[in-house]
Order: sequence, then structure tokens, then C-alpha cells
Amino acid sequence: MPVDSRDTPGLRQEPAQQYDLLSPDILADPYPIYDLLRATDPVHFDERLDSWLLLRYDDVLDALSSPERFSSDRTAAYLGHLQGADAERFRQFADIRSRMLIYNDPPRHTRLRRPVRRGMSVRLVNGLRPRIREVVHELIDAVIEDGRADGIDDLGARIPVVVNSDLIGIPAADREKVKGWTADFVAAINAGGANVPTADLERGQNAVLAMREYFLDLGAARRAEPREDMLTALVRRDEDALGDDDLVATCIVTLFAGLETGLNLIGNGLLALLRHPEQVALLAERPDLVPGAVEEFLRYDGPLHLVGRLATEDITLRRQTIKKGDKVLVMLGAANHDPEVFPAPHELDIRRGENKHVAFSHGIHYCPGAELSRIEGEIAFEAILGRLSGLRQADGPLEWQPNLSFRGLRHLPLEFTPAPRKGPR
Repeated sequence: MPVDSRDTPGLRQEPAQQYDLLSPDILADPYPIYDLLRATDPVHFDERLDSWLLLRYDDVLDALSSPERFSSDRTAAYLGHLQGADAERFRQFADIRSRMLIYNDPPRHTRLRRPVRRGMSVRLVNGLRPRIREVVHELIDAVIEDGRADGIDDLGARIPVVVNSDLIGIPAADREKVKGWTADFVAAINAGGANVPTADLERGQNAVLAMREYFLDLGAARRAEPREDMLTALVRRDEDALGDDDLVATCIVTLFAGLETGLNLIGNGLLALLRHPEQVALLAERPDLVPGAVEEFLRYDGPLHLVGRLATEDITLRRQTIKKGDKVLVMLGAANHDPEVFPAPHELDIRRGENKHVAFSHGIHYCPGAELSRIEGEIAFEAILGRLSGLRQADGPLEWQPNLSFRGLRHLPLEFTPAPRKGPR
């Protein structure tokens, strides 16, 4: 168990600023550095990211519950390194980004969230279960005779693309181009609290402009011919009606958040299981444990590791002073491994009891798509474990996405016993 300054009077040595959260070794396993920082300097200033890191569960929960002190409206700080012509050059990217639900505080956040909740109603989300099951089994059918697959390319990345496209109302023929635009946008918001490379911003802005035209055209089509999808709910003419740019921003954030969360939940969960074969055996005996297993995957190595905030006032926390206007990174992944809250936090335990993880954030910014991600995970793991007999990790190095917010693998090579196609539905 890591040393904890709460139990060792006078222990306040600050870890040398030698680590880089984006280095390949820390991306592969960030938890040792989380443990060190949480124990010795839990309110830690990272010079590379020009941001404060909050690493203890209680502090993370407090920040997520206090939008009046820790604001989500931080676009100006995020792009503050851009000056003059560059600031004007990326004005449209910054404008659309600033309109997104996750980058707003009440009362604007409240107004933006209402139509999103309506578009992700329990009825609509649960109505997608048969479609999710169909998609998962079709993807397994495509690889099951080969005995080999990639857990990311063949499964994890494809499931949420289809499901979230169906949720929003994106036609099948447009999925791949919209996925490409989404990837370019995610690259442009990749750097946590650091400066974003101009080349990434260029691709991000081009993607935003393309998606603006696309979603406005598709929204017009839904007003003319409503359907059972989220876009129809978003374009409804009522007191919650969204303007054009708010509509575009809401579609983009719903898409990228859903894709990244679903992909990384499946990919990270599969890797965790492959490294803990006793848990795979337990799930084979007890398929009723799958919902609890999904919650443990979310805690153990969740798809989202941090969210950014901006201090609206001077805040003194654990003898550190966060100044008004300072950037703050709320470290969800570190909080989910806090030993004060989760006994044996580095052990994967699909029978873990009360699991108060913050993988989907907390408070007013709790992920509106959390239930859909859970359903995707439950159906995916049931099918994958039920149909890919002898599932194991194939040889080859693992490479993690160079992303501080969304935690996920580039590839996950798998091997299993080949079997006939057309499994149970």
C-alpha cells in the first residue's frame, strides 16, 4: 500500500517534476504515479500541464459538486496561448467547443442538458438493446471463424460507432466519415491542460466546419420528417429549442463522448479480464455478475481519467492555494483508486460491493449517456465471453492512446478457438 501523508506527520516532500503523464510508460500504467502524488502531494501543480491536479476521492467529489468554485467554462484558458491571427483563425473551433454541454455552467448548462436528457430517455435507450445485441453478434460473426481478432478495431471501436450513430440518427452510409471527423476533433482537445499543437487545431476546426454543415442539413431533414432518434428530439420547436450552433455542438459532444466512452470501456475491460483469468472463469460460472463486472471495469481502468475545471476564486485546499483563473484537472482515475474509499483498489474484483466510482463524473455533469454505455458493456461482454471460447491476449506490444482525458488502447490483439458463425441472438 502506498505511503500516505495523512498517516505520516510531516511527510510533504513534493515528487520531483520528472514524470510526464503522456510518456508511454505512464500511459501504460498511470496508477503508481497517481498513488505517489495522492500520498505525498494530493493537490499537485503540474508544470507541464500548467494545471493543478486533484487526486483524492473526497477532493474530486467536492470539485465535481461545486461548479460555482470549479467552473467548466474554460475555453478561453484552454486556448489562451493563441494570439492575434491564430486566435481569429481558430475562432469557429473555439466557439463551437464553448457551446458544448461539458464546457458550460448553470444556467446555460441546465438549458442545454434538458433536450439531451429528452433525447436519451430511458425508453429510447432501452429500446436500443435489441439493436446493440444484433450489432455485437454481427461483429463476432465476422471474426469467429478466424480464431483471431483485434479487440479495438474489430469490436470495441465498431460497437459504439453503430450504436451512437443509430441513437443520434446518422445514416449507416455516413458513419465512417462522421467517425473520421470525430477523431480529428478529439485530437484537438487531446492535451488536457497543455497547449494544443496548431496542426491538431487545424484538423479539429476543419472537422467542426464539416460537421456543422452535416448536422444542420440532417436536422432540417428531421424537422421535415421526424423519427425515433435523438436528433428529432433536439430539433423540436419548444421552449428548449436549440439554435443552430448549439445544435451542432450538442451533436458533436454526444457523438465523441459516446464513441470514446464505449470504445474504452470495452477495450480496457477486455484487457483487465485477460490479465485476470480467475475473473473470466467466475463470469463463466456466474453470468449474473456481468452488470457488477462492468461497474468494476469502470472503476478499475475507466474510459475517462480526468475532467478540466477553472477556479472562479482563490481556493485553499490541503495547504495549497489555487488562484482564481488557475486550471484544475480533476483526476477521476486517481480517485477511483483511492484506498480510503476502495479497499485493495488495484485488485480487479467483479464482486466488489458498494462501488461509488466517479468514472462517469458526478453532480450536474454526470454523463447523460452513462446508462447507454453500461448497456453496451453488458451486452458486449456477455457475447464476447460467451462465444469466443478460450479467449486470450495474442502476442504483440500494447500501445495506449496519447490522451490524458480518454484512456484507451490503439489495438488489442486477441486469440480464441475458432467456431462456426451465426451465434445466439
